[in-house]
Amino acid sequence: MTTENGNGELKQLLEIKRTYRRDLTSFEEELTAKYERELADGKKRLKEQYLENVVDAVFAERAPAPPKPEVAMPSAPTEPESPKCLECDSPVDPTDKFCAKCAAPLKEDVRNDAPVVSAGRRDSRPEHEADSRKIARMR
Repeated sequence: MTTENGNGELKQLLEIKRTYRRDLTSFEEELTAKYERELADGKKRLKEQYLENVVDAVFAERAPAPPKPEVAMPSAPTEPESPKCLECDSPVDPTDKFCAKCAAPLKEDVRNDAPVVSAGRRDSRPEHEADSRKIARMR
């Protein structure tokens, strides 16, 4: 800057700065006013919607309550059914291995290598046929 124009340039720079601040303040005020209006309008819409929902909930017709299931009074306690023989359907004790009436086995032997023989009945399974023949020859 020169001393002659220094004062004029400084005034010009100060005027530019004042104009910038004035424009900035004006712009901020415009935006603030605009968004405050939008904010107020948004709050008003939300409040109206909220009040409508409250009115709907308060004054809505209530749906009929679902019918309560009738609780049947339990009759005399029933004893659990005792085990029965698969052959003759007579009641058996759970600890018995054979039916007392027909001598049928109540619990099958799980071992595959032992033939199943029950009170004079022959095992009809083919894998034990050879074993059955051996037993018959031993008699």
